[in-house]
Amino acid sequence: MAKYGGITFSGNSGEKYYFQVWPLETRFKSVGAVFFVTKREHTGGTFRRMSHERIYIGQTGNLADPLATQTQFTCFNKHGANCVCVHLDANEERRLAIERDLAANHSTSCNP
Repeated sequence: MAKYGGITFSGNSGEKYYFQVWPLETRFKSVGAVFFVTKREHTGGTFRRMSHERIYIGQTGNLADPLATQTQFTCFNKHGANCVCVHLDANEERRLAIERDLAANHSTSCNP
């Protein structure tokens, strides 16, 4: 699958995090990452401008594993999820801190 590009999300701390944007169906290698599941749509009538409705934020030590439970995937489908935005980081402590920072600044449809 081809990568769509990149996007930067800001945390509540003001820190900016760069994410690679991939189709939701992408199969990843076994790497650690923080991720946003989003609904990616064209905006403003041009193909260069995209918006991302934030649906779910999470982190994993292994992107090759499923990103969510079946119940969460049902929620993703309900909200039209079609992308996963990935910020690679092998360090679990940093991933958890980044996830908290982003979650404090972005509301999502499918996080508890």
